[in-house]
Amino acid sequence: MSPANRITLPLALFGLVLLVACGTNNNVTTNNNGYSNTDFSGTYVVSFFGTDVNSETMSFFAIAGTVTADGNGNITGGTVDINDANLGGVFTAQALSASTYSVGTDGRGSGTLVTPQGTFGIDFVLTSDSHGLISRFDGSGSGSGTMDIQGSATQSQLTSLAFSLFGSDANFDNFGTVGAFTLNGSGTITAGLEDFNDNGSSAGITDQTLTGSLVLSSSTNGTAIFTTPFVEGGLTFDVWVIDSSHLKLIETDTTSGFAVVGDAFPQQTGFTGGQLVFTMAGADSGDAPLVAGGFVTTDANGNLSNGTEDYNDAGTTNSIGFTGTCNATAPFAGDRCQLALTGFGNGTTSNLTFAAYPSASGVLLLEDDSAGFLQGGAFAQTATAFGSPENYGLNLSGFNNTGVADGEVDDIAQFNTTTGNNMTGVLDENDVASALITSGLSGTYTPDSPATGRGSMSISTPATYNTGLTLEYYVLDNSDTLFIEGDQDQLSMGVFELQSSPGSNVSKSAHKAGAQSAAIQSIVSLVRPFGKKNKAVKHFNQK
Repeated sequence: MSPANRITLPLALFGLVLLVACGTNNNVTTNNNGYSNTDFSGTYVVSFFGTDVNSETMSFFAIAGTVTADGNGNITGGTVDINDANLGGVFTAQALSASTYSVGTDGRGSGTLVTPQGTFGIDFVLTSDSHGLISRFDGSGSGSGTMDIQGSATQSQLTSLAFSLFGSDANFDNFGTVGAFTLNGSGTITAGLEDFNDNGSSAGITDQTLTGSLVLSSSTNGTAIFTTPFVEGGLTFDVWVIDSSHLKLIETDTTSGFAVVGDAFPQQTGFTGGQLVFTMAGADSGDAPLVAGGFVTTDANGNLSNGTEDYNDAGTTNSIGFTGTCNATAPFAGDRCQLALTGFGNGTTSNLTFAAYPSASGVLLLEDDSAGFLQGGAFAQTATAFGSPENYGLNLSGFNNTGVADGEVDDIAQFNTTTGNNMTGVLDENDVASALITSGLSGTYTPDSPATGRGSMSISTPATYNTGLTLEYYVLDNSDTLFIEGDQDQLSMGVFELQSSPGSNVSKSAHKAGAQSAAIQSIVSLVRPFGKKNKAVKHFNQK
């Protein structure tokens, strides 16, 4: 197959959507992998964000905090922060009221988070009793994220961090920022840099000096303020601790005009040579939705060779080769890279540039050339195939444009791989412009030959609005596989992760060993492939 045709577009898809009924498909067969309510037990750090809708407007929303489950189907407590313009702004320290949840034998679960600001439906898939992928699952919005059993950290363990945050500006356009800083023993930032991309423009807002603080008030939470010349008064955050190698941040100020959420990880000095796999999402220079993924070889200095990029720019797909050079930036020589790419494009512009910050969990990337908006991560590849037979949990977030139902789409799924490169399972979908749907999932996958870790998937989900998924995937390690969607009228980015055996075979003490996996999924879940909603719909239809 020629590179330009790597992502195949399903020609019959537009006709098929006319046959789809909204609601639940009662003919699904749930895999019996041994999961139950007992596998969701303890206090978890939960973070998800996306699109909130009401009868007149859409807005970015973010929720981050803790949820306590009792293992018997009850959510007995927790505290979350909510940042949602449609609800009226920022609401911190919102106590969760008692509600219920249910986990099926395949690890998929559902429930509600009852807050003083309203009730949020959730849909999730457990990949162990300490980690899961989550989406919002109600008629008032849609979004995706992660949940992880909560550990602890001390201030002295937080010496140098890199971060990636995504959200919206005051006009609900894409807004992203990445950076890194060092902390002294009291939590004051002693040196730092930060880069911004606001609605596809980075002019004058890259390589900004960062000051401020990140201070833990207990072993499980704290606060932060990031101050740069670009944001007068700084950005203020609540900090939720997963462990000493992974923090969740959600913006809590109401004066900056921005709303962001994301993650912080320990910095890494320089790059680790070898093959990287990456996925990114955002919008091109005309605000059309965009996803990109692929693999590339890096040396210890961050210079890139033998790269392959697949992208879907509002339904137009392509695969191209690229290379790149890295120029380190003081004061973080080796910790911040100005990455200049040759050949790498977004459908409208080639030779894009990125701010790149190596971390213990991957290289955090943000486009900084004012030719569009891409944000995501690149990760060291340690495997080139995923197992069969094995069990997997999946989450994707993207943009659905059928000409009838336009808006964010988020999926939670569980599937088992079987002999002959087949897969079978169940997928739950929230399309903000359509309905909440449960559908059977079946499909096949075809790895590259010779094996690179890259391959393609063709998935049928007959009850969903789009009736299926055409994916290009990139195996990362023995647990995680990244992907982008190559459909003509829907595009998305996501991850699927190996499910561990449930119950006593997975202890919560194993969470630390899975911290990198959890961080990878957080970065992959971070960005949505669309710009301003009305612009994205217009340009997607034009393409």
